Amino acid sequence: MKKWKEITEKTCSMTSNRKCSFIAVVGAPNAGKSTLVNTIVGEKVSIVSPKIQTTRKRIRGIVEIDETQLVFTDTPGFCKSSSHLEKAIMANFRKSYKDADLILLIVDATSRHHNDSFEFIEKIQKSDVPLVVAINKVDIVKKLDILVMAEKLSQYDFIRKIFMVSATQNDGVDDLKTFLKESASCGPWLFGENQATDTNLSFRLSEITREKIFNRLDKELPYSIYVETELFKNTEKKAKIYQSIVVLKDSQKGIVLGRQGSMIKSIREDAVFDMKNLLDKKVELKLFVKAKEKWTEKKAHLQSAGIIE
Repeated sequence: MKKWKEITEKTCSMTSNRKCSFIAVVGAPNAGKSTLVNTIVGEKVSIVSPKIQTTRKRIRGIVEIDETQLVFTDTPGFCKSSSHLEKAIMANFRKSYKDADLILLIVDATSRHHNDSFEFIEKIQKSDVPLVVAINKVDIVKKLDILVMAEKLSQYDFIRKIFMVSATQNDGVDDLKTFLKESASCGPWLFGENQATDTNLSFRLSEITREKIFNRLDKELPYSIYVETELFKNTEKKAKIYQSIVVLKDSQKGIVLGRQGSMIKSIREDAVFDMKNLLDKKVELKLFVKAKEKWTEKKAHLQSAGIIE
């Protein structure tokens, strides 16, 4: 660890003061990856839901600390890839950590099942990419359970550092940020100053509505839905937004609409609230529901959903 840090500092002293690091944030579903990225960035760049696989593609959150730019890539949670959709999601996940300067593994302290996390650790232990672990949600578990988990992780001597954090309470996050800043290598910033994300605004608006769908609808339906922003007219005082909520079959449209349109009305109201906060202006949002059979198996639809490029 000391040698790695000394090399980084020596390299920086020979060039400019600016540093940059790409950090892949990985972990099991609901470990708190998106919440942690949002907390570090100081802005909601990645949607959050208690349901698994809310994140489908790589979402970047960017923050500057002094002369260092940290670029966090929020990734989909570990999952088995059987369907076309799941395979596309896992392809995004693999690209994220293979291209990173550092991997940040988030471990859920409240979970009793960590097999996927340990399998991932075993898988990458011969990788050249440094691994850091953050045990998350430490504010709601017993200290002994946290220490037991830390002890299990410390058996892997190639893990650079283990942190105890609460993403929701912002506890321990500053120490993590300081470590990541000090670990970054010298190099030019690849994104503009104060640019919180490189995700385009239309996609962010689609994701806001999809988050509300995940939070409002039960069971499996949210996983067979994507949202496409078809119109985004942004003026100084008002934003006009038309979006399509795409489902797999006609029979699902009624569920999204709800009785006398009650469900889609609630989704729209929830989405408008967040869109106003993002755009800082009045928002006119119209939602439509469409059925596209087997969209999860078709490349063009996966591209429209932003899942593949």
